Amino acid sequence: MNYEQPLPVLDISDEALLIETKDSAVGVLTVKNLGGGLLKGFITARSGALTFTPDTWEGNSQTITYTFNPSRAGIPPGQTFQTKIYVCSNGGEAEIPVTAKFTKMAITTREGQTIANIDDFYQYSLTNPLQAQRIFTDSEFYMLLLAVGYPYMEVYENLHKDANRERAMDNFFILSGLKDKTTLTLTNKTFTFDCPGDSGKIYGQIVAEKSDRGYCEAQIIPETAPSWLTLSASRFISSDFDAENRARVNFTIDPMRILPRYARERVFVEDNSAEIIFRRPVPLTVRLNRETYRYEDKGVVEILNHTGGDIAIELFCPDNYIRFAARTYSAGAYYEIPFTVKLSAFMNAGRIFRKTPFMRTVIEVKGRKPGEEYRVKLPVTVGEW
Repeated sequence: MNYEQPLPVLDISDEALLIETKDSAVGVLTVKNLGGGLLKGFITARSGALTFTPDTWEGNSQTITYTFNPSRAGIPPGQTFQTKIYVCSNGGEAEIPVTAKFTKMAITTREGQTIANIDDFYQYSLTNPLQAQRIFTDSEFYMLLLAVGYPYMEVYENLHKDANRERAMDNFFILSGLKDKTTLTLTNKTFTFDCPGDSGKIYGQIVAEKSDRGYCEAQIIPETAPSWLTLSASRFISSDFDAENRARVNFTIDPMRILPRYARERVFVEDNSAEIIFRRPVPLTVRLNRETYRYEDKGVVEILNHTGGDIAIELFCPDNYIRFAARTYSAGAYYEIPFTVKLSAFMNAGRIFRKTPFMRTVIEVKGRKPGEEYRVKLPVTVGEW
């Protein structure tokens, strides 16, 4: 009876290798046959830094010991080396990528991470800032810098004496070229408040945003420090910023301390400034609903009261062809006062006799509050249109 012998199938215990070592590193790989027959093959590497024992085999399960020699890799301490292992057999072929880091001097953190160079330390500081600050001033970190040949040891010696470790470490990373200086921007640079005369205190918020998670300390400086503006803080520090790298300073405006109807102040934060503007509208705005009226017509005087309370309004026209239902009114924030335009028979005859195309007069408006009085004159034009 004829039958085919199953072929060998190669299986390797590791798909990739990551080696971190201060000296030579030794590990094992296992090759197995998942098919039939007898597995035969050999193992080699692109780099002479890796050697194998044995480097050939014949059997369906074989443990191979590999040795990594950093000196043969030709890499300086703290650098990463990459190569490949090739496995060839009658059951198939495989490539195993190898990443090796020669850590002549390394720090093992409490989380089990290995810091072998400055870049490792920077990446670690992004997720473990407080632990990194403790490592930064430790003698072991000093020895690591010597081992990797850090070129600014004198500057580091001065930085690690800074009691503000966060600031010192940030300057260290900037000096090492791992990050730029942290900068601030203001999300809103203009604040405008239009308020009536008797309004209460006004509240606002200046929001600053950092360019990254680095150290920040910036003074908050009002240009003239007016008595009507109060800031909740005089500077931003790193602990003020939230997870989105934003911090806030509150401000309060006291309108009672602003005598004119307009006030402006600039607040500086580093190279940025925010402008805070307070505007108090005129107490009383009076206007007509139209520019001109016919000799027999109806109109409206519109009252816009910005004083924050009711106000007494008195109306007077020296010409009796404009008539109001009353002389005095009480107006809130907005009020309309109707009037009629009607010439007497005598005035109408005189207008026709003199062939007057239009007539002009004025409505005098007086607004009164206890201790305050406002006067406005409204020109009125009446004619045949």
